Amino acid sequence: MRLRTLVAALVLVAGCAARAPMQPSYVAEMAKGEALLSDGCYTCLQQSLALFEKALTLKSPPAGAAEKAFDAALLIWIREKELSIPNDESLARVKRLLIPARQPLFDAAQLIIGDTTGLDPEMRARVTGRGRPPLETDNPQRRALDFAPDTDLAARYVALSIDCEQQKLVEGVDFRAMTSNFSGVPLMRYRLATCGRPGTPAVSSLREGDPRWTDTLAWEGRRELASSAGRAIDFPKVVSIYSQGRDAFPDSLLLSLALANTNMMAEDYDNAFSGFDSVVTRFPDHRDALNGKMQAQSYLMRHTDAIATATRIIDLGTWNIADANYWRAWNRYHLKEFESAWADVENALKGLANTRVTMLAGLIAYSRKDLPSAIMHFDNTFEADPTACDAVWMSGLVSIDQNELATAAPKFTRAMTCFVSSAAALRQDRVRVSDSIGQRGTPATTREERQLERLERDAKNAEEKSAQAAYNGAQCYARTGNKGLAINLIDVAIAHPLMKEKAIAMKAAIEKLPQH
Repeated sequence: MRLRTLVAALVLVAGCAARAPMQPSYVAEMAKGEALLSDGCYTCLQQSLALFEKALTLKSPPAGAAEKAFDAALLIWIREKELSIPNDESLARVKRLLIPARQPLFDAAQLIIGDTTGLDPEMRARVTGRGRPPLETDNPQRRALDFAPDTDLAARYVALSIDCEQQKLVEGVDFRAMTSNFSGVPLMRYRLATCGRPGTPAVSSLREGDPRWTDTLAWEGRRELASSAGRAIDFPKVVSIYSQGRDAFPDSLLLSLALANTNMMAEDYDNAFSGFDSVVTRFPDHRDALNGKMQAQSYLMRHTDAIATATRIIDLGTWNIADANYWRAWNRYHLKEFESAWADVENALKGLANTRVTMLAGLIAYSRKDLPSAIMHFDNTFEADPTACDAVWMSGLVSIDQNELATAAPKFTRAMTCFVSSAAALRQDRVRVSDSIGQRGTPATTREERQLERLERDAKNAEEKSAQAAYNGAQCYARTGNKGLAINLIDVAIAHPLMKEKAIAMKAAIEKLPQH
């Protein structure tokens, strides 16, 4: 009996031992998690968090696991803010992992704005706070991080992020010392590089050293565009950078819009439309994406679709209303819906004071036979922008329609000179683009070929219009008795092959006029 009881007891003990969870050492996993957090890329932070959360499932989690899990989650949330990735889920996770000891860090992190270029204007206003005052240098949430050691990477990252977004605070940062202190910490090198201050690391150096750092692509694209001042933009390179970024972060509004806007600048309207439309599909009320979609549709001559998109923006109210009115007027003008186009352009004029709006207003007024309004808008356009050759040209035509030849003649002289300068500038641009392709040593892209063709076409058109303006001006001067100026202008028209025959006949008629 005692033997049976002893055996039963042994079996019971053995059974309990078999059910007890194994307790493997998590020292290596914790070290790996901390290394990944220091590595700092988005995927690195995700992997780091996974390791720390796994450690938290243990019956006796390793010391520091809860703090590290929170830190990784917090940095992921901040990175998503930096890349304009919808981050409600990440914020909820941060709050779930929050521990009392890290409350001050979380309070400070909420001061970080992150990227706003990818946000809808309404979202942007909510994030930044309309008229949000700058932080004071003694802001208590920010100052609470001053004494965090360099080993507390999350606290140091949050502090630097706050400082980089505030002009007053960033002036007090010793970037040389920080760059030296954190030279071996990619997480901090990234934030130093994206702060954009002198002496900080080049943001591209992170990805060059570690291909996991696709986080840098948004900033690399911006740097490439910014460095293009004074030279032709290498659109294929910028598109490639942003495309890689968008592929790595398909939910990033920053990268989606940056790519779409770059395609728009490169006159690749099909891809621009696709990019803007992808954002609108996810966020139907995103005004900036709707605005880009509307413009792409306009350049693609999808007038009815563009009008519908413009109407959607106007119906939403508040943001981009004047732009929407302009583009709806532009598309209605091309559909010859002149009365509705006029109503739209009048509304656009209330919110936009630029020459493209006044020029369109002049064209619509001219089509409506409202000659006084037309000439006023054309004259205002050329006065504001002396390179707006079509404006002074159209003003001359309106003066002819009003039978004011003496007024029209000098307008055509100015138009002639303006078109000559425009043609020269266009040809210089063409040479610059061609030289840039030659220096690169690779064949022109489809976009570049289109650009070269457009520049050549526009230059030829400007040269032809210069000759036409000379011809019209000669006619006006001849009919008002100024034979000398008429002869001078008609000789300019004769020099153009398309105008030569007609202009020679005109010159013969002018020469027969009496000299006044």
